[in-house]
Formats: sequence, C-alpha cells, structure tokens
Amino acid sequence: MGFRTCYRSGLLGTLLVALFSGSLAYAQEGAAPVTTVTVQLAPLTSQLKLTGSVEARRHSVLSAELAGLVSELLVDDGDHVSAGDPLLKLRDQPTRLEANFQRAGQARANAGVKLARLKENRQRELLKSQAAAQDSYDIAEAELRRATADRTAAQASVALADDELQRHLIKAPFAGVISRKQTEVGSWVRPGDPLLVLDEMAVLRITAPLPQRYFSQVEEGASVVLEFPALPGEKISTAVTRKVTAANPNSRTFPLLIDLRNPDNRLAPGMSVDIHVSLAGGDQPVLQVAVDALVRQADGTTLLWKIVGEGDQLQVAPAPVTTGRSANGLIEITGGPVVAGDRIVEQGNERMRPGLPVRILAEH
Repeated sequence: MGFRTCYRSGLLGTLLVALFSGSLAYAQEGAAPVTTVTVQLAPLTSQLKLTGSVEARRHSVLSAELAGLVSELLVDDGDHVSAGDPLLKLRDQPTRLEANFQRAGQARANAGVKLARLKENRQRELLKSQAAAQDSYDIAEAELRRATADRTAAQASVALADDELQRHLIKAPFAGVISRKQTEVGSWVRPGDPLLVLDEMAVLRITAPLPQRYFSQVEEGASVVLEFPALPGEKISTAVTRKVTAANPNSRTFPLLIDLRNPDNRLAPGMSVDIHVSLAGGDQPVLQVAVDALVRQADGTTLLWKIVGEGDQLQVAPAPVTTGRSANGLIEITGGPVVAGDRIVEQGNERMRPGLPVRILAEH
C-alpha cells in the first residue's frame, strides 16, 4: 500500500511539472517578438535642414556716367579682373583736347602769379625806401591777389577736365568675374545703360529661407554644414554670418545669410546647397529615444509602448508622450510617463495592445 501510494504521488507530481512546463512554453510561444531601445538622458544636438542658393556677395551692373561712343572693350564674358582694372573706354578725344587747353590756362595763370609777385615785391622795397607811393604798392598787391585767384580757377578747371576724362574709362570697382557683357565697340551708350555685369567670386553669399518657428533657435555665428551637389561627398563647415529680421510677407520666412570664401573658384553663383544648421539649446541633457519607437495615432497624438514586468512575464503598456526636437534618428521627449532607462518597443510596435505579452529578441 505504501509503495502504491508513493507511486501514484510521484506520477501525479511528474504530470504537474510537465503541465506547468508546457504552459510556460505555450506562453512564451504566444508572446509577440519585439526589439527594444532604451530612453536616454543626454544632450540632443538638433539640426535644421534648409535648401539655399549661392549668390555673389557683391553684384554690380556697370554703366557710364555720360553719353559716348564705345571705343575700346577690354574684357569679355568670363574674364577675371582685379579691382581698378580698366574694362571699357568711351571715345575721349574732345575731352582730352579740352583738358590740354585747361592745362595751358593753368600754366598761364602760374606765370601770371609769378609776375605779379615780382611786381609786389619790387613795390614793397620801393615803399620801404620811400621811392614809391603807397598807391603803387596797393595796386601791385591787388594784382597779385587777382593773379592768385586766376590760378585757383585754372586749377579747378584742370581738375574738372581730368575728372571728365576719367569718366570716359570704366574700371572694376572690385575683383571678380565679368558674368555678362551687354555692349560692343561702336555702340552709342547713354548714362545708366547697363554695359557690363561684375560678380565677386572670392567670397560668395549663401541665402536660405528660415521658417519663423525656428527664428529664435538660430543665432548669428551658429555652426552650419554645407553640402553642394557640385561637390559630391564633400562637407564644408562654417557659420551663420547674418540673420535678417525682415520677413518675406508671403512665406513668413527670414533670410539667413552665410558668407563663404571661394579661393579656388569651385563654386559659382546660381548653385544650390543643402544647409544643416545647429539649433540653440542642444547642449542641455533631455530625455530622448529612437524616432522609430514613436507611434503616431490617428487623432494626431503620439505614444510609446513601454516594457513592464520582469523575467518571462513581460508585457507592454502604452505611454502617451509629447515630443520636441529631433536629430540623428533620435527625438526629444518633452512630456509623458517615461524616465531614463525605460525599455521601449522599437520594432513590432505597430501590433501592440495594452497588456500584450512580449519577448525581446534584441535590445539596441
């Protein structure tokens, strides 16, 4: 009887163990497989991507100050010029003859001053020795003053003629490239007619529209990374030069200006560029999680599926959250029932429901 009782008890125990083990195996097989990520507290270097255009920082449409005939055209499209280089000349023969005439008048005036000074000196000596009357000296002194005034007028006439002569020659106001030639030798031009277009190339200006929601987050001097389709695979690091506070009334954007040196002329006005701008506040630690872990609901809200439980008894619970900035595949959590260290479902989160058993395949 004792043996039979012991045998039955042992058989019952073996059966219970087998049933319990089978239940666990069944529970594990029924759990949803997921991968997880961990909520972290760390700085989030946030960047804003903009698309900009390359422009010449200085762009000048050159014209003449006076009417005339183009006698010499010293440049062509695409020519590189230095500041002060002669570019175009108008026929100046009449003005040059007038300048020569005025110089002759100046020489005559100089001679008149010299003669009047000699007379004034002579009359002064005679007056001292009482060999001449005071009236004679006063006349000589007045003639010297008149001769001096005539010389001053002659000098002004020469300067005016020289200025007129110089205005027949158009020079480069700064170093750059002749991007467009709009006249030819033999053309008659009037004041203000566009003759040549000069673009600065040593320093280019990149302009991008900054949306108003980011206006306070982008500061002058903020670091930027530039990527040009013309320079595939190359990234150029620089900084914001200026943020213009006058908004475009149609798009509500603000011009963001970046001046970039172009010593090798690898870039040119008219090119496009992708701009990655660092936003302010990225050095403060914030709660963050992989952006793929975020689930967006039909009503516009967002949530995370948080792992709860221990061991083999893992389940998921919804955690509604609000979000902020995003960068490099991470997104800031600004509110919600999550803390640093929480495990969050990343892959498989579209099939979750509250209390669903899960098993973790991998943790990232």
